[in-house]
Amino acid sequence: MVTLTALLTICMWIQTQTASGENSCPSAPSKLVDFDVEYSVPYFQTNKAIQNIAVNLESPPTEVYLGSQNAIVAFSNSMTKLWEVKTGPLDSPDCQTCKACGIESDPEDSVDTDNEVLLFEPVEVSLPYLYVCGSTQRGICFFIDTSDPLEPKCLYKRTRNSPDNCPDCVASPLGTKVTIVEQGATSLFFVAASVNNRVTENYPRKSISVIRPLATEDGFEMVINGMTVLPSLRDTYKIDYIYSFSTRDYVYFLSLQREIPSKSNSPFETRLGRLPISSPELWLYREVVLECRFEPKRRRRRIGTRAMDIVYNGLQAAHFGHAGKDLADELRVDVKDDILFGVFAKVDKQGVVQKNSALCAFPLSKVNHAIEVGVEACCKSGTEQLSRGLCHFQQCENCPHESSEGNDTCIHVPTLVSKPYYRLDLFNSQMNGVLFTSVLVSTIGSHTVGHFGTSDGRILQMILSLIKPVVFANYSLGETGMSRTAAVHSKDSLLFVAGNKVFMVPSAGPGCAHFLTCSSCLMAPLFMNCGWCSGNCTRKDECASHWDKTSCAPVITQFFPRTAPVGGETELTLCGSEFQSPLRPAIIGGKTHVVTVSSGNLCAVLPEKSNGKRLVCKIQENMPNHELSITLEVHEGEVEGPYSIEGTAQISGFSVVEPSITDIKPDFGPLFGGTNITLTGKYLNSGIQRDILFGDEKCTIQKVTEETGDLSSIICNTSAANVVDEVPVKVSIDGHKVNTTKKFSYKENPVITSLDPLCSFQRGSKLVIEGQNLNHAHQILVQFTPKNYQATLQKVCNGTRHATHVECWTPALPVEMPEENFVTGMISVEMDGKRYKWRERFDFYPDAEVIHFEHEDKTLLLKPGDSEVSLHHKKLNAVSKCMNISMSIGNRLCNVQVLSNELTCRIPKGLVIPTEGLPVRVSVNREDYDVGTVAYDKTNTSIVIAGIALGIIAALVVGASLALIVMKHLKAKKQGEKDFID
Repeated sequence: MVTLTALLTICMWIQTQTASGENSCPSAPSKLVDFDVEYSVPYFQTNKAIQNIAVNLESPPTEVYLGSQNAIVAFSNSMTKLWEVKTGPLDSPDCQTCKACGIESDPEDSVDTDNEVLLFEPVEVSLPYLYVCGSTQRGICFFIDTSDPLEPKCLYKRTRNSPDNCPDCVASPLGTKVTIVEQGATSLFFVAASVNNRVTENYPRKSISVIRPLATEDGFEMVINGMTVLPSLRDTYKIDYIYSFSTRDYVYFLSLQREIPSKSNSPFETRLGRLPISSPELWLYREVVLECRFEPKRRRRRIGTRAMDIVYNGLQAAHFGHAGKDLADELRVDVKDDILFGVFAKVDKQGVVQKNSALCAFPLSKVNHAIEVGVEACCKSGTEQLSRGLCHFQQCENCPHESSEGNDTCIHVPTLVSKPYYRLDLFNSQMNGVLFTSVLVSTIGSHTVGHFGTSDGRILQMILSLIKPVVFANYSLGETGMSRTAAVHSKDSLLFVAGNKVFMVPSAGPGCAHFLTCSSCLMAPLFMNCGWCSGNCTRKDECASHWDKTSCAPVITQFFPRTAPVGGETELTLCGSEFQSPLRPAIIGGKTHVVTVSSGNLCAVLPEKSNGKRLVCKIQENMPNHELSITLEVHEGEVEGPYSIEGTAQISGFSVVEPSITDIKPDFGPLFGGTNITLTGKYLNSGIQRDILFGDEKCTIQKVTEETGDLSSIICNTSAANVVDEVPVKVSIDGHKVNTTKKFSYKENPVITSLDPLCSFQRGSKLVIEGQNLNHAHQILVQFTPKNYQATLQKVCNGTRHATHVECWTPALPVEMPEENFVTGMISVEMDGKRYKWRERFDFYPDAEVIHFEHEDKTLLLKPGDSEVSLHHKKLNAVSKCMNISMSIGNRLCNVQVLSNELTCRIPKGLVIPTEGLPVRVSVNREDYDVGTVAYDKTNTSIVIAGIALGIIAALVVGASLALIVMKHLKAKKQGEKDFID
């Protein structure tokens, strides 16, 4: 059997996932049941969607009547059609009820007749009458004599009905529920109808009424005047009547409606209305709000779970019946007590139904008591102000709170009990993702069996219990959701509706094929009659071979280890099922359970380590051997419980091998230990227990892996040693000593003397570790713990390693960092598990950027006389004091200056920049950035040379001109002097 918890995480048509370790049995079978198994369930199909069902339990054999649009159909137990009566369309010549009463159709009405009421006479009445009321022709009714169904009789008398008063107008096209009860020599029809102004103004129908057929069988007379929703609310306040039923004393109506009639956004609630049968007076009409709740246990609340109280406010379907002894005892009621079973869901203020279901059982004796207490609270003296309620039927008024002793005035008023009556969800809020749309409840033996239809077209059948509900069937009837309409057909079958099909569902489940294991098959409820047949769960008449209902054979699904070392004592574990019966306290090794290997050796069972799904035995084999078979024989004999274990199981693939070691890497490590060592060889993965010693020091096993062929490896972590030494390697598997000449060397511990730099960019930066013996450790981690931050960040060091220095990277900082800020913390280095904390502060800064020359082709052109190279950067100035920043021109360092957003560097003296230029490189913390080329501007140089040449020429011309003038002046002067002498 499958418990509800096992089923609904979430509804076990999803395969259960199991986890199994390399050397451990799965915690549970991958699948006990398969709810995807398809069953063939007989059905009857109509032309239109089925709206109502009526069952004639008195007819031999049982007849079923279906109401659908424009037709009433009868079929037999064999799902064959017996007869059909056409009820529409109104203009069809085939309609057998359309002209029977002589009523003219309203042109505003639909011509199609929906079946609103379909009821058979009570069992106490011997008449074989089927009552039919439709949505057309003013909601009048007909009765069909099922012994002569071809002439439906009209229940309408023109002279007794008028547009203002129509006792024969019963059904509302908005929805109607009717219950017929036998009272004296007549039948009383208790009617609940959803109405609006159109339904109540012309040939009016009432919300609540009681009528009885005339002795002339041609109409009805009113037993009470009835109640109707007040005129101001009829078009805004709808009452959705869902279910109606009767007990010996009362008729009940279940409805879904809003809490406050005058508010269109008030919450929905489920109400139970009640009228007495013996005196169906309106002043005795009572209502109470029904709630289905989930209340988490206090223990769960204390441990901090988020489970909250849930109120499932919206009734989806209901069934009136009784509980079997088991559930009755849990509910603390008698098996004869009347119980209302209802499936609920949460309905929001917009009327949207959520796909989460609950089931509640309401003992009607307790509901009636709650109603009487509520009415008494309204009528007795007190200080609490209570409302009379039912403000949609009558004017709102408060309770008088006067003593009712000797005064019946107070209690003789229709009353809504102020306090809701609630019960707890039998499913403990585990039906998430499931919407139940129909429900029937039956008893089988001492069990109470719930049968549920879902919005997904499935049927769930389960034994109901407050402690441990058991799902024994869960199957699909198609993609169409199940209708609210359902009925009990017989003790062994039920009727469920989906669209235009009605299915004959067996109350004991459709079959046994969904149970996948022998244990789940034989643990199914006895009434299912399931047994094991050649690896399948079947009923006896479905089995062509041996059908066993009393015992299961053992099943081996896997075993470990697959190989065992020669000469060792290996514990062999068999995984599977049916190793022992459910109620057996323990496995008795050597008597009831015997394990043998095909080599001829016994495997001694270890009872203290074994159970029904795991059997452990110890074996010792002294010769290598491959592909051996393991056989388990179990003979329990007679045992307590549903079944015993009898039979044999076998599995092959077991081998006995000789392990060996071919390599060990690395073969050295520091004295403080913590080094991960990989030993490679043949069959090192054999057996169970492995022990490795380096000298006298244990190497703790971390992992065993299987490689190609017969090669395998063991990874272990070294322990600390006291002295530097080369020691032997010792390996033992299940007590077998593996021969090897391999050695391991303990070397001096590494020492860290410095870290550079003591800062990093957010993305991570190079970090140089300096010290001694640094190459003696194999795994180096750089770790950073931010201040006021819980987690430690780390990065594996994969850089070059030397005895005196190692190049690593700091981890990236994954947190958001302010633009102009930094994160401080502590830096540490872990070497083979040994952690070195650096005492100095370590800072993380926002990522910086070196910007290449922002010129064409990344070339910086210098003018004559320029002696400095500059470029831009982002955020480099933040790390200028903790990181080494340099710049070179043509491989010659220059004196770089880090400004707020610029790097400047003077061109070294004597550096000649050729015509093609020189490369410029910036180094930040040993990371090089080629930023471009620096060169002189050729255009400026030519202009300068031309200017100099022109200047020289101009100077020569000016000089020559001046010389000529001087010479002319001197010549003129000499000529003047000569003339003077003469």
